[in-house]
Amino acid sequence: MGLEFHVLGPLRARRDGHEIDLGRPQQRAVLAALLLAPGQLVPLEQLIDGLWGEDDSHWPKNPVGQLSTHTHRLRRAIAAPGDPGGAVLVAESGGYRLNVDRGCVDLFHYDAAVQESAALRHDDPVRARVLLREALGRWTGPALDGVPGAFAERTRRRLAAGRHAVVKTLLDIELTLGRHTELLPELEALAAQNPHDEEVRRLYVLALHRGGRTAEALAAFDALRERLDRELGLEPSPAMLELHARIRDGDPALTAPPVPVRGRLRPQRPCQLPPDIPDWVGRGAELREAEGLLRQPDTTPVLALSGRHGSGTSAFAVHLAHAVQDAYPDGQLYAGTDDPHSVLAAFLRALGEPPPEAADTAELSRLFRTALAGRRVLVLLDGVTRPGALLPAAPGCAAVLTGAAPEALPDGTAHIRIGPLDPADAHELLARVAGAGRVREEPGPVAELAALCGHLPLHLRAAATRLAARPQWSVAGLVARTGRR
Repeated sequence: MGLEFHVLGPLRARRDGHEIDLGRPQQRAVLAALLLAPGQLVPLEQLIDGLWGEDDSHWPKNPVGQLSTHTHRLRRAIAAPGDPGGAVLVAESGGYRLNVDRGCVDLFHYDAAVQESAALRHDDPVRARVLLREALGRWTGPALDGVPGAFAERTRRRLAAGRHAVVKTLLDIELTLGRHTELLPELEALAAQNPHDEEVRRLYVLALHRGGRTAEALAAFDALRERLDRELGLEPSPAMLELHARIRDGDPALTAPPVPVRGRLRPQRPCQLPPDIPDWVGRGAELREAEGLLRQPDTTPVLALSGRHGSGTSAFAVHLAHAVQDAYPDGQLYAGTDDPHSVLAAFLRALGEPPPEAADTAELSRLFRTALAGRRVLVLLDGVTRPGALLPAAPGCAAVLTGAAPEALPDGTAHIRIGPLDPADAHELLARVAGAGRVREEPGPVAELAALCGHLPLHLRAAATRLAARPQWSVAGLVARTGRR
């Protein structure tokens, strides 16, 4: 049985089924950082920052020595009887390495099940549902519950956001399988807990309608529209507006769809998008303009995003791509490198069309466009300066670009510039990352900090992360430190 580690809940370790005492909280924090990169060298600086934060005034007198003590105790704790454990937890030049297989850590089993479910979602939704239920069943509480340090806190937030996305995917699959009646209590509770999550609300409204409660579905939509207008000054998303129109018009296609026949041959549906931003704030007008463009039927839109460094064009592109996934059911492709030959080959493999070994870039581009014919695929090219060979041509497909050279863009490209956040949205971003209470207590310094950051998401998030990792700091203190730089 060997070693087993559990991070999806309180951090635990077992050897041959027997619980291991992992010792003090900071030893557990060191182990957590090593477990999320099994077999890889984790630098000393990363471990120190993860335990004590970036501000060296809060470090112990000898952080390297304390790390050595923690790792020595961990090594003894996880060692097999009669084995000093040196082969498992290794000190190397510049850091430490935990020599365990990914299969020893529950997180990687969870990730694998989620990825397998995504691959089966369209062809075998029953199996996809089973995989996600089993994956979510691995959670026993907040990830790394009780583990101290900035690294553990960041990881908790990231994994919680990912889990929420998996829950929504599972509920969508359950609706595909016609389980709208059984899901209603769960969807109602989830919608109440996440009042601004329009995807949760969309699933709830659809379940109400399919359950014969159309009046309640329309009332739930009206309540969402009123709240968004009152609190954010926004209209519901295009996907939500489309669902409302179809319900109002009595679209028969909204009734519960039949379960697809397992094993039917269908094209592969890649989903290569990076994870969405869990604490997304603002950009409502730009998102609605972009969604409206990408949801036009039977077109091949190309959207180029631009903005100064720190404005978050890449994050906007990823968030947008997730928002319109339903409009591109045959897959989403992603590339972030200026190597068209290798990117095209990877795209073709992802679409189930292995490329010929000797094909040049021009031939790969032709094969790629042929593979997209009759499909609805979204292509996200992040930081690709010369995107020409990677752009789809088939109606129903689309491309979203960041960092593209203006002269390399095709005629008809739509452009959206991403600027600084509005002051209110900058304030909200700081509150979501650093904590609403701290931001509420110091409105003046918060406004000053947002201005020092130029209201740019990259700088705002970095400042808020520093505050979150240092609960003893005031916002005014961070403003003073920032102003001195």
